[in-house]
Amino acid sequence: MPNKPTHISILSDSVSVPANTDTLQTNSLFEGHLLNKNAENPQLHFTDFDFGVAALLLLAFILFVWLYAANRKRLDQVIKAFYINRYANQLGRDELSLGNRVSIFLSVLFVITFSLFISQSANYYGFNKDGSELLFFIKTTMVVSLVYGLKMVIVRFFGYVFQNQKDAGEYAMMIFLFCNILGLFLLPIVVCMAFVRDVSPFVFIYSGLSLFVFLLFIRLLRGVVIGFNSIRVSKFYLFLYLCSLEILPFVIIIKLFMLNTK
Repeated sequence: MPNKPTHISILSDSVSVPANTDTLQTNSLFEGHLLNKNAENPQLHFTDFDFGVAALLLLAFILFVWLYAANRKRLDQVIKAFYINRYANQLGRDELSLGNRVSIFLSVLFVITFSLFISQSANYYGFNKDGSELLFFIKTTMVVSLVYGLKMVIVRFFGYVFQNQKDAGEYAMMIFLFCNILGLFLLPIVVCMAFVRDVSPFVFIYSGLSLFVFLLFIRLLRGVVIGFNSIRVSKFYLFLYLCSLEILPFVIIIKLFMLNTK
């Protein structure tokens, strides 16, 4: 018969406990180390994770999933209508107005994603050092809603004044489609800005700005086409409108952005 082992190896060959020894009286494995004890009781570990941003992104994702699952056909029409005139005319005949359920959810999605993009960019560049992030986001949503709401009203008003409601309605539709498309395609960029840590937010910020400029260029181009195809729209007034209400505000915003990032 082979001899029975008289020792049990624990963790390494250098630490052995006799088999017939009461382990309750031996030295603890958690003693005799170089680690320092900081607290007697467990401590909670808090991170800088923004749960408010996560909740807003969850709401935006729920809106997108509902639109894709329940209104996929209309969602495809909205995307195609931005660059294909035939689908834009079809949406106009279907009365895709602000009272439509799909229009309301698309508008809410745009306000959430665009305001989050502006807020996160402002935090990254230090524009909101002393204020509350929630308050800044609320102010941003109010400004975004007010600016694009006024733009739609102004376009409709001038169409009524100059007795050209048809062309004004087409351009208002383009503004509405621009907002919807921007809100949809900014959603993954905003998600990456909030959760991706291995890539600099600088990359996502300029990706979002490039998307914004690209869609804005398409919108302005479609607006110019609508104006030149209409015999009632003065080319001079069209030029003044594009320069004063479309191009100049963004030039001022870009200039202020460059001054504050130096």
